[in-house]
Amino acid sequence: MPTNKLDVSIRTALGALLMTALLAGCSKHATDAAVPPETPAQPAPAAPDATPPADVLPAPEAAPAAPVQPPPDAPPPTEPSAAPKPTAAAEPSLDSMKLATPSAKLSVAADLRYQFDGAALPNQPVILHLAAVPRVSGGKLSVIVREADGVQLSPGALSLQKAGRADVYRQQFSVTRSAHAATELAVLLTMETSGGSAFGFFSVPFDSGTNAQKQDSVKQR
Repeated sequence: MPTNKLDVSIRTALGALLMTALLAGCSKHATDAAVPPETPAQPAPAAPDATPPADVLPAPEAAPAAPVQPPPDAPPPTEPSAAPKPTAAAEPSLDSMKLATPSAKLSVAADLRYQFDGAALPNQPVILHLAAVPRVSGGKLSVIVREADGVQLSPGALSLQKAGRADVYRQQFSVTRSAHAATELAVLLTMETSGGSAFGFFSVPFDSGTNAQKQDSVKQR
């Protein structure tokens, strides 16, 4: 029986030792499970560079150029003023008007008289009064002032008046001449008569009659 007691003692000791080892292993396992493994620190991400390299920067858009406005075309100082419409209500009497010079080739039986309201100075409008007086019976008389270099003309309406037994065809023209304009105007008269159509040219100078007298007074000043 001593042998059995010894075996029991050995077994008991071995059991106790095994139990201690088991408890120690369980305790260590529980401790390792409670403490999480250390995670290696990750480096902080670098802040993105707000300014891209110069070689990849987009080229700045050029502002559209403002359209160049051409300066307004101002008329030169020597440009004649626009000829206004003739508005003279009173017509000069036939006796006060001068006779226009007819051309050598004259077939119309009529006289042409003229008068300026003032001096025909450069770039200044002036009213020209014309009166055509037929010497024979006829009709469809017309008064045409031909265009001249450097002269602006604005005609008024042709009117028929009675002067005694004669018919008088009157017409006004607003005339503006430049400094280098022609010195006279050519006026064409046409008329229908019993013998057919007749016409003739007359010369109306700028520097005669009332015009010449006013120019002389201006020069004296």
